[in-house]
Amino acid sequence: MSTIKSFTGIEEKILEIDNPAVFSWTEAYSTLLKQIGNRHLIKLNLIKTTPSRLYFHLIALDGFNSFIDNPFSPSEIGLPESKEKNIVSLIVPTGIGAAFGGYAGDANVIANMFSKDCKYLLTHPNVVNGSVLSDPPKNMIYAEGFSLDQFLLGRINFVCPSRNKIGVVFDRGITDERLGYEINVLNAAKSFYGCDFIGWTQTDKLLQIEPFINEYGFSSGKIKNIEQLIEKSLLLKSKGATAIALCCLIPDLDTNSKYSSGVGIDPIGGVESIISRAVSSCTGLVSAHAPVIVSNEKTDYKFINPVSASEYIGKSFLPSVLSGLRFAPKIVLSTESAMPAESLSYTNLKSTILPANAFGIPGIFYVNELLNNVVLVEENKTCLDVSHMHINMKFKLVKSYLDLIDKKVIEQSNICIESMKRPVEKVHQV
Repeated sequence: MSTIKSFTGIEEKILEIDNPAVFSWTEAYSTLLKQIGNRHLIKLNLIKTTPSRLYFHLIALDGFNSFIDNPFSPSEIGLPESKEKNIVSLIVPTGIGAAFGGYAGDANVIANMFSKDCKYLLTHPNVVNGSVLSDPPKNMIYAEGFSLDQFLLGRINFVCPSRNKIGVVFDRGITDERLGYEINVLNAAKSFYGCDFIGWTQTDKLLQIEPFINEYGFSSGKIKNIEQLIEKSLLLKSKGATAIALCCLIPDLDTNSKYSSGVGIDPIGGVESIISRAVSSCTGLVSAHAPVIVSNEKTDYKFINPVSASEYIGKSFLPSVLSGLRFAPKIVLSTESAMPAESLSYTNLKSTILPANAFGIPGIFYVNELLNNVVLVEENKTCLDVSHMHINMKFKLVKSYLDLIDKKVIEQSNICIESMKRPVEKVHQV
């Protein structure tokens, strides 16, 4: 077990275990638990494999309790009575340089395509968020990483649709001028989208956020005063908020030049994941983060890649976050005695689709054990050193996302198919 970094209030580690002859998440988690102890986990992902060893990335939050006990353990309920298979889940973990979904809402066209062939599309913010651009499927279930983990593990159910009252937390470090700009975004979203707001608040102290690319090649970060975000989010929940938007000041990185050219890792994706996971784990509400990027460099728009382009067409990232939170579900513990009739569980999953070397999410292992419906897409490559060939569990593999979509759906979609291939060509002058 080796430590990557130490955070104030947050702990990040790599845990190693032997690669079992037959992989079961229940048994793997039991082995990991001996190293995890009583930490409050907000993230646990497989990030490296060899034929003999498995490496898991852990992030734990110190000083706050989750709304759910022992969150990464599988459901004790087991496999309940089979339900209608009406959910397709499209997952692309953030901050790992995924060719599709690793940039600025560049997997939104894929999400829209899949949404046309299912009752519900379950996905998460970085798949569909495009700064000021927003075109989410109307049948989308929008849930950040922690909530998605718990759903896949059978620990929670989702109730959809949910008319959300959105609460917004701003970082104290945002200047008064920029804060006025972002509040104007809230008012615009209320008028344009019809978003319903509880209101907004601001942290008492400024957050100090330092994103970085770690030694394993994916993005992460340090966060000081994260308890301020959690406390203000809990305050908004007590006032009636059912979804939380977070807006924090984040410095730009030198590595951003690679990201903007479409070949690098999203330098802030990892730390954004920590922010939303921390808030959702403590509040039991879906949350999403919209950064305020601070940069001293002048942007040269001629060199921005199409997959990163939506991040450079407006100052604010709040529009797509607020639009997405309209589709966030209500979270209900799966142990509730009076479960709403319209609630959805992991047994409703028709398929769960991920990049071929980024499937190491606890709930994915659990769902695949029980339902055998996880599909890995080979064309969506990431920076993770993970191979399904090293895991003694069977997965379904396809070469491309287009292989999973009916030709009639493609023909009737009115979507430019070239946008579902890589690289995406720039629009040329004629």
